[in-house]
Amino acid sequence: MPGISERRQGEFSCTGSLYSRLRFKRSNRMQRLFSYYRFHKRVGKGNWNRYVERYTVPRSIENTQRITFNYRASFQAAKSSASYLWEFPKRIAAATSADGVLDAWIHFRHKRKKAYHFVLALKRLSEAKNVDTSDWRFQLIAKKLLKRSKYFIDLPGICHYLGSLRAVPILDKLSIVLSENIDRYSPPQLAQIAGAFGSCRLSSKHLFSLIARRLENNIQHASNGELATVAMAFGRCAIYNYRLLASISQEVQKRFSPALHVMNSHRDLVSAPSRHCLFSLQQEVTVHAQRPSLADLLQLVSKYRDSQICDIVSQMVRRNMSSLTATDVANPDVHRRIVKAFCSLKINDIPLFLSILDNIASRPYNYTPACVAEIGKHLSLVLPRDADRVSKVELKTSKIQRSQAFGVCLEEVKRHLHRMGRRELCDAAVFAFKACSSIAAKSDFMSEVSTMVVRQCPSNVKYDAPKLMEVLSMHSSLDQECFNLICRDIYRLVDMFEPVDFQRTSRVLRKLKQSGLSNLKMVNMLSKRVAAQWEEFSEYQYHCVARDLTLAGPPFQSLLMDIWNRNKSVYALSVS
Repeated sequence: MPGISERRQGEFSCTGSLYSRLRFKRSNRMQRLFSYYRFHKRVGKGNWNRYVERYTVPRSIENTQRITFNYRASFQAAKSSASYLWEFPKRIAAATSADGVLDAWIHFRHKRKKAYHFVLALKRLSEAKNVDTSDWRFQLIAKKLLKRSKYFIDLPGICHYLGSLRAVPILDKLSIVLSENIDRYSPPQLAQIAGAFGSCRLSSKHLFSLIARRLENNIQHASNGELATVAMAFGRCAIYNYRLLASISQEVQKRFSPALHVMNSHRDLVSAPSRHCLFSLQQEVTVHAQRPSLADLLQLVSKYRDSQICDIVSQMVRRNMSSLTATDVANPDVHRRIVKAFCSLKINDIPLFLSILDNIASRPYNYTPACVAEIGKHLSLVLPRDADRVSKVELKTSKIQRSQAFGVCLEEVKRHLHRMGRRELCDAAVFAFKACSSIAAKSDFMSEVSTMVVRQCPSNVKYDAPKLMEVLSMHSSLDQECFNLICRDIYRLVDMFEPVDFQRTSRVLRKLKQSGLSNLKMVNMLSKRVAAQWEEFSEYQYHCVARDLTLAGPPFQSLLMDIWNRNKSVYALSVS
């Protein structure tokens, strides 16, 4: 062909066409290939004016039917295909950490999981602890779980494991399915749902109202532990259903009646099955008609103030302590929980408190130092400082025959300060501040607490850092090193602060600046937080915090203007 270049001639030749095809194949090897393409012309190329589509829509029944092969797989191929049914549970059981469980799931991610696979994985994750619920591997499990949530029979059991893992977004989405099927669940399952939401402090008013309505109709079939779990869940989620709580209290008191246990004893005597027996024809009034234990009552009392149940708890504890012999040992953790619950509910049961205090003073070796410090912190706020006038204890040792109960407890705590953590040291400092009457002894105690705080290794323990800093500063026991350590803990714990904590911290910083201890970074951080959370404060609280932070810093000019522009207190107007 005249006028055509050699390259053009090569393309029209047979060898040139083969060469161009091979080159096109090699260059497009990494391009995305579609398994199905509807059109017989490339989109974006050519003229589509006279295009006629050759695509025929298949019949729906043919399009939705599963592929069934006309041959059977060999034994080895079928075994290899179904081996995940026993290999996957083995990997989950062999995993010793959360990463091992998640890696086992990812290894079989393309296999269709059975319902029990989800249960095994979540159970192992809850046992392994330290699970990051934002991990993409856990999110993959959660996504599959949400899709199949309607097909789980024991969905409350799944919620129990998710609650222990603190998987709040998944529980929130599962609440829709739980609300639809709430009438199918028994009291133990309702307790599992409430406990899961309570452990995460996830408030779902609609779901909890359905749980309350369902439980009220079947409250006689619920055990004591389940009733206590439901009451604690309502308290943790700040959902106030006094009708349900009153019915729970009434049911618990009913189970203390002797008539119920006499009826149960008669039913046990005539336990032989007989068609003509009257007891076999009677309807079961209650399934778990057992007398509530002290642990069940403690769970119920910790979140719900009921004077009658509190009287029952007080009588049980005093009866147990009065019946103790020289070889019997009281449970110190039970006494600690009772004192903490009663003081938080503002129930001043003085006879109970005195009996517990006398038991500690007479048998201090039965109580751990941390338990003594926490009990003493709560009791020192209720009982008078001179406990010698209220209750004296007879000690059987030859060295000390008559002594104050608070003094014995303080000596026991002081001997074991080197074994305590920062939370226990905070309790011990507050206990000594309230109970110790000697100023010199109190100063020595605070100095030792300050020394032990400095010796502590850095940890993520949660404690009342503002209170500890205030108590140590009031007795001039706060040096620069201890001050820096507590400020570091305040940086870590500031997300859990309430308005009273901001007020206490700012007040202490203002007083410490006069003695030469200051931390401008702390003042700026607190000013920024106070300006962001100003709606949580009362007018007087906000004015006090703004005034103290200004005198303790002052903070940066922008932060200073920000906190004072939000101050609507009449005290600020009078000062201005």
